[in-house]
Amino acid sequence: MSGLHLAILGGGRLATRVAELMTRTPAQVRVWARNPRARETLRHAHPKAHVHDDMGAAVADADMVLFAVPAEALPEVADHYGPHARGDHVVLHACRGVGPGFTLPHAAIRAVTCVRKVGALGGPLYFDEASSQRPLVAVLASRYDEVAEMLKTLVKGTPIKVHTTMDVVGVEVAGAISNVAALASGMADALEMGETSRGVLLTRGLSEATRLGVRLGGEVSTFSGLAGVGDLIPRHVSSTRRHRDVGGLMAQGASLEGALQSVEGCVEGVATAREAAALAGRLKLNLPLMRVVNDILEGRAKARPALEEILKLDLELDKEAVGSRA
Repeated sequence: MSGLHLAILGGGRLATRVAELMTRTPAQVRVWARNPRARETLRHAHPKAHVHDDMGAAVADADMVLFAVPAEALPEVADHYGPHARGDHVVLHACRGVGPGFTLPHAAIRAVTCVRKVGALGGPLYFDEASSQRPLVAVLASRYDEVAEMLKTLVKGTPIKVHTTMDVVGVEVAGAISNVAALASGMADALEMGETSRGVLLTRGLSEATRLGVRLGGEVSTFSGLAGVGDLIPRHVSSTRRHRDVGGLMAQGASLEGALQSVEGCVEGVATAREAAALAGRLKLNLPLMRVVNDILEGRAKARPALEEILKLDLELDKEAVGSRA
């Protein structure tokens, strides 16, 4: 266990929390951060971690590489990592969004690197709770057994409990669409539409995630498990709060630019809503919540009447899941 090297790529909140947790284990932790201030903060907060500004130094001799960056930064960081990647690297990511053309994170990594052993982290994993020593639950999706085996070895002795699946597409789609549902939830809260409306919108988000995920090759069971229901329904973490705050500001008449400037951190659901709505059009797939949230964000619809129309729609989860296979 002491011989395993973990390289964390990123200097934000997630990278900091993972470094904090993993430096308590026998693993050797290296962190790459592009921002000088982030590097200084990491060095001060986690002296046991080796912090680098050179990607090659950070991933040298790494057994596992974790992309701890938002989806919008993933292509650039993956491209920077590419020349230093090795075919035997095990790679994880915790992105909760998509790239242009609804490119899923694992595909973005594989497109510019030689690595094939890629895993996606999902589920109700909230690293800020690590200090409480309460159990942390993660879903790891990978088609390679070695990814799960190595992660379980790395987190042994920590509060993290890893549940595994081979459904990478399902876990990535569930995580990305949950942020769009959080935007809708924030809009409903700001408009004081009530708890029932919020519940219906969140369930609609899960339904549409299922429909889209299965169409892309995911498994229905993923969305009814920890990566779907277990993540979407109880999730009250900083990323979700940002999305709800942005949704609320938009419902109250703010511009998208102004709403985004008012929160700290990346709001991945904005791009996901746009790409999901565009993909639904190309696939002729019925994703009304994705379309409506995107229309509101882009100023083509007012939040209250648009969401009221969504709330009037029938919602039959089993029928939607089966229909998405057609």
